[in-house]
Amino acid sequence: MTLSLTPAEAQSKIQQIEDARNQAVATLQKIEDSQQQMLGSAWKGGSATTYGQTSATQNEDINQIISNLNQIVETASAQIRSVANLDNG
Repeated sequence: MTLSLTPAEAQSKIQQIEDARNQAVATLQKIEDSQQQMLGSAWKGGSATTYGQTSATQNEDINQIISNLNQIVETASAQIRSVANLDNG
């Protein structure tokens, strides 16, 4: 089985991944802002501490997903350039 994409199709797919990454970054920022508002208020005690720890872990997980999306975009872009150079060479 082979996969066939034109350079334009491949670039379009990369753009879709970049758009998804950008949406994830924007959503994470909104979540972090909400978390800071909640934790910065008068909310104290064990529940606030647990929420803070849980949300920090979730933020780390989301940042890892964003990092993975960045790596996919970088790798795919490099591969497209490599194939284009071979085709032009």
